[in-house]
Amino acid sequence: MNKIISFFLSVIIAIFSYPFSFLPSKCDGDFSMDNAFTDFEAEKNENKAVYSVNLNADLFNYYGIKYSSDGYCKGHIVFESFKGKTAEEDFFLEPGENAVFYSYIDNFLKKAKNKAITSVTVENITGESFVMHGIKTFNRAVENREIYISDEYYKLGIDIQWGGALSYLEDLKNNVESVTVDGAVKVDSNASKRYGKKAESSHVNLINRFDAGRLVQQSYYGPMDIEGYPNGTFTDGAKWNYNPVQGGNKYGGCSKIVDIRKDDNSLYVKCRPMDWAMPDEWITPSYMEAWYSLDNGCVYASCRYIDWSGYPTCRMGVELPAFYCVEPLNRFVYYGGDKPWTGDTVDVEPSLDFWAINYPHFKSTENWAAFTGQFDDSFGIALYSPLENIDFLSGVYGRDKTTEADASKDPSTSYFAVTLTADKWQFESYKPFVYDFYLTTGTVEEIRNNFEKVR
Repeated sequence: MNKIISFFLSVIIAIFSYPFSFLPSKCDGDFSMDNAFTDFEAEKNENKAVYSVNLNADLFNYYGIKYSSDGYCKGHIVFESFKGKTAEEDFFLEPGENAVFYSYIDNFLKKAKNKAITSVTVENITGESFVMHGIKTFNRAVENREIYISDEYYKLGIDIQWGGALSYLEDLKNNVESVTVDGAVKVDSNASKRYGKKAESSHVNLINRFDAGRLVQQSYYGPMDIEGYPNGTFTDGAKWNYNPVQGGNKYGGCSKIVDIRKDDNSLYVKCRPMDWAMPDEWITPSYMEAWYSLDNGCVYASCRYIDWSGYPTCRMGVELPAFYCVEPLNRFVYYGGDKPWTGDTVDVEPSLDFWAINYPHFKSTENWAAFTGQFDDSFGIALYSPLENIDFLSGVYGRDKTTEADASKDPSTSYFAVTLTADKWQFESYKPFVYDFYLTTGTVEEIRNNFEKVR
């Protein structure tokens, strides 16, 4: 009897294990293009080249293309999927000599794998010459949804479900706590002592992550009424501009992660962003990149955006970046005086309302703004921008209405954005746009001191 049971168990195990028997046994860690596949044929017609690749490989979720181009290109790659079906997706290339483009395949976060590359088509949009030197496949480990780095000051996290936008910042130095007072959550340093309440958490995430439109992230505004491109609508039904957003769209669709790199003290992420007001199928023909690092009491971020849409150039206001933190930090602080960096008295806005009502702008002559707790010596989180001629657009949604113990997941939020007005910034395809910013935390005095070191 035992032999019969053992036989049937072995058959069942064999049946269920067979589909996984040919999965790669390990993940690649080296992504060099050495020994890339070059045995392909190219058929060229004007500015378009079609490469018949027919590359069979171990199952993969990541690929690299080495190429030279004198212009911006749009590409289309065709795979044979793990299930033997055709899978295809678009990609975009910048000009470069012996440049390398890397990308995860679509749906890699859902464990998708492909087993062959059938063809690659590349159209040179702004130039005349394109040569593909080689192509290579890799099996990369799939990261957890949130990826973290930390030092003695901060634990910093990005959300790869939401385009690698900043989704987590925890201060490790100032004993930041959350407590509940009269039904509303408060956040401050030593909050349990300040308010005489038991701390609900001593690991407080300061960034609001209620949905893909929050976070600390890139967002750009392009034209409206584009030929061949329907206008999206905002939540009130009003027409909305072309609006690539790092996190995703208003429907809950997620921007596609293209690449991720991490070391002990820095993160790099590249995504193909959604259009905020459009359904998932209208994912934008653009890329956003971000480099994040921790250094001496500050978070440093460098952002880069390129658009391949070819939509008309237009003058628009822009968020550089959009910044959403937890609402219990709802006291807006900045310095708007004529004696910057002298320790002059700061300006405080203690009762800002939802920004959609009156869109208040503030000129910070020290180029930083913060949200703090309700006291003059309260803890806060702040952003500094090295850009010139900026304003801060700011407001608070759901003031004093945070009830989630984890305030980062509550719909109430405090918001500001570093803004350049339409006379200072324009949307333009095929032209990289780069900017930097810094984050820090502490009292207003500590915030100023930290930013003075990096300005």
